[in-house]
Amino acid sequence: MTLTDFLLARIAEDVAGAEAADAVPAPWGFWDDGRVLAECEAKRRIVGLHGRVDPCDAHDGATLETVECDTLRALAAVYADHPDYREEWRQ
Repeated sequence: MTLTDFLLARIAEDVAGAEAADAVPAPWGFWDDGRVLAECEAKRRIVGLHGRVDPCDAHDGATLETVECDTLRALAAVYADHPDYREEWRQ
């Protein structure tokens, strides 16, 4: 699983959770599924900007292998407790 695949799967789970929420009480008021859906769309757009030709393409100086973009790694950090999260994505 690539970092992009991982992010898109987590975003899809967030969308499903937001769509299933029915004004769930929260300490600050009520669950705002509209904000969550907007946030998911913004994350999808960021991932899309890093498509086939990643504008943040970087290479490991020692191996010259492509390394994951810091932007996508930052987005993935909120899902670090997910079993599919890889340690090499940690910043």
